[in-house]
Amino acid sequence: MNFLLRSAAVLAVAIGLFLIYAVMNAVSSDGGARVGVAVGYVAGAIVLAAGAVWAWRTASRRSLARRAAAAAN
Repeated sequence: MNFLLRSAAVLAVAIGLFLIYAVMNAVSSDGGARVGVAVGYVAGAIVLAAGAVWAWRTASRRSLARRAAAAAN
C-alpha cells in the first residue's frame, strides 16, 4: 500500500509540473494563453500537489505505525 501511495504522489507531482509547463508555454506563445484555462491548470496543479503531499505523508505514517506495532510484539 505504501508503494502505491508514493507512486501516486510521484505521478501527481509529474502531472502538476506538466500543467505548469503547459501554462508557461502558452503564455510565451504568439497568441497568448486564455486566462480561464491557465487559472484552471494552475489550480489543478495546486490540488495535485496537495494530494501528493497527503499521500506521501500517509504512506510515512502507515509505515511508522507498522514498525511500532512490530516492535511492540
